[in-house]
Amino acid sequence: MRYYFHHVLAVLALATKVRAFRTAVSTRSQRHTVQLSLSQNGSSEQRRAILRQLLTVGGWTVLTPSALADEESFAAISARANQISQDMNKEAAQVAVTQRSNDKTAYDFSLPMEGKNTPFKDIIGQSITESGDARVKAILVVNLKQDDPIARKTIPELIALATKYGRDTSALRVIVSPSDQGYYEPDTSQLIRLKLASEYGYGINPSTIVTDKVNFLGTGAHPFWRWLQASCRTPAGLGRLEGNFEKFLLDGRTGLPLRRYPRKYKPLNMEDDIAAVLNGKPLPPPRANWQEEWRAAAAEADRDTYRFQKGLNYYDQ
Repeated sequence: MRYYFHHVLAVLALATKVRAFRTAVSTRSQRHTVQLSLSQNGSSEQRRAILRQLLTVGGWTVLTPSALADEESFAAISARANQISQDMNKEAAQVAVTQRSNDKTAYDFSLPMEGKNTPFKDIIGQSITESGDARVKAILVVNLKQDDPIARKTIPELIALATKYGRDTSALRVIVSPSDQGYYEPDTSQLIRLKLASEYGYGINPSTIVTDKVNFLGTGAHPFWRWLQASCRTPAGLGRLEGNFEKFLLDGRTGLPLRRYPRKYKPLNMEDDIAAVLNGKPLPPPRANWQEEWRAAAAEADRDTYRFQKGLNYYDQ
């Protein structure tokens, strides 16, 4: 038993050294990139000093001193250090992909469309291009209330985004889901589609999609919306919807939510975020009014006519 205990300690110590080695190589390789390039015109002793510091980390020697002794091996050593950094980056990316694949994405769900439960992939018309990229790269999901006063401003801006980024390239899809929650909705799903098409032209462009009515909250909440709210929370950490026309931006390549926007946040203010997703780049920092709009939405959620209130317009079933 004592031998086994010491053996476990030795393995843990080795693992700690490996982690320290990876972190140190990554950090030092970034810090010394400029130094290495500048030292090309320096003395051989300067180059060796930099390489010794870079390639000996955490008590581990990446290359032997004999390699450093050879003046002609400088380029080979630099290439080896670069290769080590690339290998570690690939390993980290592979770990991220593996971890992500174990989580649910939008493509694991279905939504009701004209009375039929339709897979999310089929709703947006997702496919893989010849280059191996996803056809639909960005998805905007919104909880709709057509009688809400802000619908007159929000819906036209949603259509403008879908027209600019989705009509010709199909890179963006805008999905709205109506509900009886968040104030009573007297119209049927089919009538809501007809009204949106006649009053706004929403649904004429294939990039603008309307689902059937669903529940967002309570024990009868639709699984997709329950997942979406839990996966992409407000800045205050709240998952539950606070109001109508909250907007969720999803990555079409992964099916994962990236950012959530409050009720009165203008869709056109999301254009930089959408463009970043379409180009496969990280999201830029939120605009200055993003936090302010969330604070206003939290206050409005307590008194607005169209608020979600348990026992008033949604119930546990």
